[in-house]
Amino acid sequence: MLFYIKRHLWLEIAVTILLASLGLWGTHRLNLPLHLKPSPFAIVLGVAGAAWLGMWTLLVQYAYRVFKGSAFAEQLTASLAKEYANPSPAQILLGGLTAACGEEIFFRGFIQQWLGLIVASLLFMVAHFGKKDIRVVSYWSIFQGLYLGLFYAYSKNLIVPMIAHGLFDMGGMVYFRGFMLRLQNKRV
Repeated sequence: MLFYIKRHLWLEIAVTILLASLGLWGTHRLNLPLHLKPSPFAIVLGVAGAAWLGMWTLLVQYAYRVFKGSAFAEQLTASLAKEYANPSPAQILLGGLTAACGEEIFFRGFIQQWLGLIVASLLFMVAHFGKKDIRVVSYWSIFQGLYLGLFYAYSKNLIVPMIAHGLFDMGGMVYFRGFMLRLQNKRV
């Protein structure tokens, strides 16, 4: 579901406000700490986390190419990339910011602290569930949720997974835009 909202800026902002509001309400209601402390270490850790997520995603794509074939890997990437075929610079920036803010406050700041890392990661996967053509991507989003949750558990600072998630999503949209351009040029 969350894969598809980035196409519509107004919907992305509305979902971000909803998730952040629910997360803030939940942390307040259950008296959970919400540590948002920007520091040089947190920023470096967040950037390193984004790099790790990017490398891990490229390894997953490579594994699909090796085990399922190049055609399968390209079709899978194209199925997801078509959702982000032509994002504006504002959509790329806001896509990263909204994921960083709304999703991280809700999934890591609230759900993970309340119900634990595994439940938060499972719910993160469910929230990223997509149509049949990208269902396999939906399944591996549980690992992204686990990694983001581990970044938070290690740092005790929500800024770290926020930076990692935001940069990863922005990088993904730029990558998918380039992928679709290469795919179009290959067909011409």
